[in-house]
Amino acid sequence: MCGIAGLIDFSNDGLPGHENHSGKVLRIMLDRLRHRGPDDRGEEKFTADHCPTVYLGHQRLSIIDLSKMGHQPMANDSRRLWISTNSEIYNFKEIREQLKSKNYIFRSNSDTEVLLKAYEEWGVDCLEKLRGMFAFAIWDSRKKVLFLARDRLGIKPLYYFSSTDCFLFASEARALAATGIPEGSLNPTGLFNFLSFGSLSAPDTLWENIKELMPGHYLLVTPETQQIKKYWDPRSSQEITPESCHDLLKNTLKESVNFRQISDVSLGAFLSGGIDSSAVVSLMDQETDRPVETLSVVFKEPDYDESIYSDKVAQQIGTRHRTLEIAESDLIASLPQAIGAMDQPTVDGINTFLISKCAREIGWKVALSGVGGDELFGGYDSFQMAPKLSGMEKWLNALPRSWRSHMGKNLKRFLPASDRNTKLVHFISGQKSGSHPYFLMRALFCEDRVRSLFQDKSCLDQEIIKHLERTKKETDTLSALPPQKQISYLELTHYLANTLLRDTDTMSMAHGLEIRVPLIDHRLVELMFSMPAEIQFAGPPKKSLLVRSLPSSLPSDVVHRKKMGFTLPFEHWIRNDLRMEVESVLREPVAPVSDFIDESQVTQVWEDFLAGRTSWSRPWALYTLKKWFFLNFPQN
Repeated sequence: MCGIAGLIDFSNDGLPGHENHSGKVLRIMLDRLRHRGPDDRGEEKFTADHCPTVYLGHQRLSIIDLSKMGHQPMANDSRRLWISTNSEIYNFKEIREQLKSKNYIFRSNSDTEVLLKAYEEWGVDCLEKLRGMFAFAIWDSRKKVLFLARDRLGIKPLYYFSSTDCFLFASEARALAATGIPEGSLNPTGLFNFLSFGSLSAPDTLWENIKELMPGHYLLVTPETQQIKKYWDPRSSQEITPESCHDLLKNTLKESVNFRQISDVSLGAFLSGGIDSSAVVSLMDQETDRPVETLSVVFKEPDYDESIYSDKVAQQIGTRHRTLEIAESDLIASLPQAIGAMDQPTVDGINTFLISKCAREIGWKVALSGVGGDELFGGYDSFQMAPKLSGMEKWLNALPRSWRSHMGKNLKRFLPASDRNTKLVHFISGQKSGSHPYFLMRALFCEDRVRSLFQDKSCLDQEIIKHLERTKKETDTLSALPPQKQISYLELTHYLANTLLRDTDTMSMAHGLEIRVPLIDHRLVELMFSMPAEIQFAGPPKKSLLVRSLPSSLPSDVVHRKKMGFTLPFEHWIRNDLRMEVESVLREPVAPVSDFIDESQVTQVWEDFLAGRTSWSRPWALYTLKKWFFLNFPQN
């Protein structure tokens, strides 16, 4: 994968603060993206009469066609079109054959050239042809339009800034912020989303004027207009018959994994010992004559260690298996680098940083991951609990609001303090962190705690209203779906897109590693939304549809084991050797966070954790937020 950046200077007079040096702005962005593509750099400038000045830049991580013919930005034969892309188009060979039949000539073996000529032939409709992960920019000099597009699930990131003077885009928001052109003020909406859910919710970022292009959308920029359009939604899939589900799923899974083994560099797979990663490895093994390379994480703390399961899967399949043992000291040593690698703060992602570092050290440039299986096959508790809560809510909504508030207060008085009980009290009281119970289940801090953390209560009230309006508009469109499919859609578009995929991208690209996610191939997602819910979410055990669709059986105790998320033993570590580091950061004001957050409430969250009233993720989120700003913005 790669890093892309570019800009349009509408005035042709240089950008604010960088007069006559728009090229310097491009280089600033590319310097901030160097880690994403250390193998090569490219810069191009385009000028023409009655046309704004356009710059495209590229940092390359060579995966397919390692030759100089894959250099970017890349032009088509007439040099009318130029592309800078962060993509893997897995079906590029099939598209190339279609284009050859239309008399196109290819000078490289790269998927980039195929993507560029696909646009030349089909325009924006080329997106319908693409199977893969991508965020790209194409400058069309004849039409005087910049075409930006992002893949359907949001695997690859793309951010932009727009003003009357210029338009900037890049693979990371920090690259845009580093130019000094977007105003550096902290975005209250971004802060609200982070406190509420532990990550930023697209399209908002932590910066007021920097936006994220939403998954499954494209953006057309001309000197006169900017137009954003959605080009994909999995809910538009045609319903299939129950009899065809299993065969279609088997073929789609096989095809998805096979596509993601296309590589001109070393490749392996993460193996946690859970169903999703084990399924990916099983499918990889089906189509290769050599042992699959696998890597798993090992902890000394037995409550977090999954090595007994990953070892069983590796032994049964016959992989060439390696393990990475992570101790508390490893985390402490890596924290500044790991948090510094975050494009924006996140409560998650450190685990991916550490295993990606190990993968590069053993020589991999590509790794396959089981991310996405829980969202499609119903692996989370939300698939059972959220529909039940929705049913309870219909009964609770019939009660006067004052009764619900009174019930919640009484319940809080008798229940022991815990995150689960806090959410239950909020639900009874009518505070859901969104228009659907799903959002309360995914909440980091519930509404009253977010309120206590925000200094400006009127600002917070506005953010709550905006969030409720956004989520209501979204969930209203889901009413025709069965309850569990509603949860699948929400998991895909919120937790997966805003947390898992963003963390996967930034933490792997910090080490120049490309992670591929076959369980959210868009054809697979469409298939899952087209099959009956009773087949998709059949059980017990959970994800039995996926298990039955594999070429060989998995160990029984892997299939029937209790789900463990891929997380580090933070609960234990923060109470021990990591305590001094976390506490010192939490107790120190950090600009600009301290301009928005009540420091006494930050201290209260820490004390609640020490007393066992809340889990590690709450103080960790505040620690990460402060540490990230401390590392990225010099303190006065």
